[in-house]
Amino acid sequence: MAAARGNSADGGDLSRLRQLNERAVLAAVRAAGELRVAQIVERSGLGRTAVEDVLASLVARRWLVEERPAVRGRGRPARSYRFRAEAGYVVGLDIGAYSIRAVLADLGGRVLATEHRRVSPDTRRTARLAAADRTVADCARGAGVAASRIWAVGAGTTGLVDSQGVVVRVNAIPDWAGVDLAAHFRRAARLVVVDNDSQLAALAEHRRGVATDVSDLVLLHAGRRTGLALVLDGTLRRGFHGAAADLSTLPTLHWEPAIEYLHRCRAVPPDVPLADRAERAFAAAREGRRTALTAVRRYAREMAVAAATAVGVVDPQLVVLGGAFSQASDVLLEPLTEELTRLFPQGPEVRASTLGPECVALGSVCLALDALDERLLATARGALPVLAVRSI
Repeated sequence: MAAARGNSADGGDLSRLRQLNERAVLAAVRAAGELRVAQIVERSGLGRTAVEDVLASLVARRWLVEERPAVRGRGRPARSYRFRAEAGYVVGLDIGAYSIRAVLADLGGRVLATEHRRVSPDTRRTARLAAADRTVADCARGAGVAASRIWAVGAGTTGLVDSQGVVVRVNAIPDWAGVDLAAHFRRAARLVVVDNDSQLAALAEHRRGVATDVSDLVLLHAGRRTGLALVLDGTLRRGFHGAAADLSTLPTLHWEPAIEYLHRCRAVPPDVPLADRAERAFAAAREGRRTALTAVRRYAREMAVAAATAVGVVDPQLVVLGGAFSQASDVLLEPLTEELTRLFPQGPEVRASTLGPECVALGSVCLALDALDERLLATARGALPVLAVRSI
């Protein structure tokens, strides 16, 4: 009886070892895109026999594809393997007061299509959700992807979002509080994850933007609305209620009304629509117009005070200027850095985002891919399942 128990334990240990080997090989190939067998052996730290065994299994379960090598000269050509990223797709959404953006990517995170649709703060909830649905459909159509092949949707939205994907509090959209985004988008995908837009912009910067080389950062999300978000020890910090770094309710901060410095800039003609006045103020600052430079400096000062509230608590390595106004970094970054340095002489470096207006949607893609990994990899018992939508 004792021997039987020992054999059972040994079998369990071997089974667990095989599972770990599968994940090690898969991680190596996914990270590189495509690898030869010898490279997989080197990067995974496994023996060649173990790697060969795992590769055969992962190909059979459709996680990897063996690429046909080109025949060059004598000898047997080296085999290579790649992750089957085209097995399914994810959509990342940015649902804001003034626009809806969608990004469609494969399972490897490669962006295949983007779409943009304008809305307004007065757009009713049903119309905003319908616009989001059309944006997703247009994005899939642009990529030539059937809707049934969208495995997961990640959605970022202005406002406070709870862990179930419900918008709890929002200032920018009158009837948006209470909308259950997770339930709505489950009509389009089996897996839906939702978060605040500023937090997802921070996630995008850490994974794909100017902050890939740091583990601690504060994102200053500057645009028509302002927000803060934190990545600490390489992890997006949402907080207990999903409200980490949400300072919008503090009356002592003037970051929301600070945009009025740009809107009221005397260098901007009075007939310019409100939606375009900030951009025109930045343009006037580029031309060296004194009143515009003063308006930008005043705006930067308020943004620096807002960022300083987080900088003083977490002492990050980096502050990222993100959001729509990051595209005006040529005139905004310098005064922002100077104002923040005045408050923290030994403070963090400040960089401007390079992700453009898709930053939140790209963060939503990252969130959706993380959720898929959690569903397919982290919680999978035993051997990995066949890579197919029914596995989710």
